[in-house]
Amino acid sequence: MATWLDEQWKSGDPAIDAEHQKLHQMISSMSAVIRNDPGLGLAIEAVDVLTERIRIHFRMEEGLAARLNAAAAEQLKLDHQRLLRLLTPLYDALRRGSAEQAKLLLSDFLSQLDAHDREMDIPLFQK
Repeated sequence: MATWLDEQWKSGDPAIDAEHQKLHQMISSMSAVIRNDPGLGLAIEAVDVLTERIRIHFRMEEGLAARLNAAAAEQLKLDHQRLLRLLTPLYDALRRGSAEQAKLLLSDFLSQLDAHDREMDIPLFQK
């Protein structure tokens, strides 16, 4: 999610920019929870909360995209579904107690989300 922290990639839409900032902060916090979870299940809860928050974020983007470009909105929705599927193995790794695997999966998710932002969100939402 580092893309949205760079001024050149701001969309110019305050709602979208604020959403991406919130999501970035939440994911950063989740990374810390995974690194420091003493086995109490906090990381699993964090994935649940993150997943729901991402769903809300994606619905907001899809609604805005539908008004801008119907064809792009459908592609956006498909990629959002793909990204959400990436969280399932992360959740599974945490349930198995594999913190190292979870860290790798979270890192991959972040890379994929950043690529999504650069390749789909920015071209669609940047004014």
